[in-house]
Amino acid sequence: MSDRKTSNASGDAEKVTAFPHSRSRPSGTPGGFRDLGITPLARQLGLTPEQMNGHWCKRCRGIWFGYTLEVECPVCGNRDG
Repeated sequence: MSDRKTSNASGDAEKVTAFPHSRSRPSGTPGGFRDLGITPLARQLGLTPEQMNGHWCKRCRGIWFGYTLEVECPVCGNRDG
């Protein structure tokens, strides 16, 4: 996310800085994305597709599916989006 400038009520320009661990947006990947599968916890809990969330892994350049609060990619162990 790039830095943007906005104006406040008094007209002064403010610099907007992104939170360092905010959700990362997938960059354009040639041919779409890799499906990294479903996490072991989601399988153990018996979650249906409607109960799982997709999570982006920038290291694997793919999406994995699991419980909402999971943060670790099941393929590479990345915990930083």
